[in-house]
Amino acid sequence: MTRFNKHVIVVGSARSGTSWLSETLAQPYRYRMLFEPEQETRTKKGHLVCDKWLMTKSDVPKAYRYLKRVFQNRVDCNWIAQNSNRRFKRHLWPFIPKKFIIKFVRANLAAMYLTETFQIPVIHIIRNPYEVLRSQQQVKFPWLYDLSHFVNQPHLVKLIQETFHYDITQYQSLSPIEILAIRWCIENVLPIDIFTEYQSKINVIRYEDLVLNIEEFYKLCENYNLKPVENLQEFYKQPSSKTHPESTRILKNRNKKHFSENDIGKINSIFDVFNVTLYPRAL
Repeated sequence: MTRFNKHVIVVGSARSGTSWLSETLAQPYRYRMLFEPEQETRTKKGHLVCDKWLMTKSDVPKAYRYLKRVFQNRVDCNWIAQNSNRRFKRHLWPFIPKKFIIKFVRANLAAMYLTETFQIPVIHIIRNPYEVLRSQQQVKFPWLYDLSHFVNQPHLVKLIQETFHYDITQYQSLSPIEILAIRWCIENVLPIDIFTEYQSKINVIRYEDLVLNIEEFYKLCENYNLKPVENLQEFYKQPSSKTHPESTRILKNRNKKHFSENDIGKINSIFDVFNVTLYPRAL
């Protein structure tokens, strides 16, 4: 088994701060960031991992081989390498990268598999779901509203039915905001609250804690033997490359859009089904 002792994985729902965290971690010289190798529309083999509940190496040999090549820095495309120094293909030179930061937004259900199979530490970043859903509504990525990968995994459908008495196969009859709420619950409530031993093996951190206290970031770097960029104080408050132009990080809460009471009710009805306790309900 290849040892990936220069690697750290960041997972989280889209718009939860994954780009900001991974880009900040990857700022030091010769740190390499691998951007969302699981995105099925942007990579040739991302579909093997995208929205999949991966469990054992033997169950998903193709996904294992693909991920192993990703972690070995042998998979290259403009999407994965968008945050890398690609001049003369320096990002692929084996002796150049000192650390690898790999960022996923559609692999939360695979986090346990990633850390157990490849022995790579995983950071799962979560953010207030109402802020996440509001941001997801702004960007309107079509895949956010497509739960078909989840629905096409019978063992996942069964788990949700047995645990929450809810049938996700009927999601297409729901409103867009309810679909987003279901995706957030699948990506966060299931792994953090339902998967056994998840929090003992995966470091779950809150976006709000990191943003408000830079010392938490220094602790994170120390825990994973990462070197913070020298001008971290200056860089820390900057938005990521994927921040929406109407984000509160840019507008500083000016003209912030709020959910209607009807939408809040729909979101909370889904959160009640999934017994969301990670954040308090919005009223």
